[in-house]
Amino acid sequence: MSIKYWSQVGVGFLAFGFTALFSWYEGSALLDDPWEWKYSTPFSEMIHGSISTKEQIVDLDFFVYAAKFSPLFPSMMMMSASYLLVLLGYRFLKHRGFPLFLILFGVMYLLMSAFIVSSPTTGGNILFWLFVLMGLFLIILATLFHFSSSLGIKKQSKQA
Repeated sequence: MSIKYWSQVGVGFLAFGFTALFSWYEGSALLDDPWEWKYSTPFSEMIHGSISTKEQIVDLDFFVYAAKFSPLFPSMMMMSASYLLVLLGYRFLKHRGFPLFLILFGVMYLLMSAFIVSSPTTGGNILFWLFVLMGLFLIILATLFHFSSSLGIKKQSKQA
């Protein structure tokens, strides 16, 4: 494995780690916003039912709150995680399954955007458009990758 690959992985993990920490910090404001507990604590409600104290809030809900009200770092976190997954998918799937992987990943983003299409918050609307754009980008990238690799194979077979 080359130094180019590992440097990309390292930068991706650093970006993901820093943005996750910043998102977690911004989302910790949920502890001081009890009237938002009913709407921004889906993970805590799955575990504890109705939330009545700060101690019942699960850390994952901080990311939900940050995504709703300050979406810069959660968006960057999602993009760096996507970059890492695409990088790993390219490395392990090589040329055969990679376009299919990108299409499935893009469709997953489009489906996730359908869940937050009617979000009343600015952060939800930003994440909706980010999911849509990333989903379309990955599908277009898969199409381009498929056609460029199939053209490369045809060029090689004509030369032989």
